[in-house]
Amino acid sequence: MKFDIYFRAFKIEDAELINELRNIPEYEDIIGGNKKFVSLEREKKWVEDIILNDDQSKIYLSICKKMNDEMIGYISISDIDYRNGKCNFGGIKIKPGPVGYGFQAVLLLVKFIFEEMRIERCSGECLENHENMINLLLRAGFKKEGFMRNYVYKNGKYNNTVLLSLLSNEYLEIKNKYKI
Repeated sequence: MKFDIYFRAFKIEDAELINELRNIPEYEDIIGGNKKFVSLEREKKWVEDIILNDDQSKIYLSICKKMNDEMIGYISISDIDYRNGKCNFGGIKIKPGPVGYGFQAVLLLVKFIFEEMRIERCSGECLENHENMINLLLRAGFKKEGFMRNYVYKNGKYNNTVLLSLLSNEYLEIKNKYKI
């Protein structure tokens, strides 16, 4: 598969796009996290903290287009546990626009997780009504593993979430299927 994107470390100036993405109501309504009102100044501090902190339990990566180096979003891994070989797919936020970049980003991320970090299991969860994310993860090889009832309070009510996971041997199938 040909990738039109690449990852790089955060830069302070990424805070502007991150803040724009955080302020897209349609995005905030379907992600599992709580809505937050964040000023650009606070966003810059958060990005700076990620850049300067050596927290080994999470990784944030900027998603950039190869053709012009434009940052179009970010993706993350959380709860990294090297001893037990597991992590969580932290999520992805990407600018509205051409489809396909999100799938490429998830494939590049699982490649990094299983080939560079030597992780055995990556899990992820999302609201049950976030069909795009569920389908994206399924297409990238994740398997539905469970259903958590009333797991997240969001939009004035408790919401169910779907738990998905990808194991290293399943990643090998995806690697061969998409030639990554």
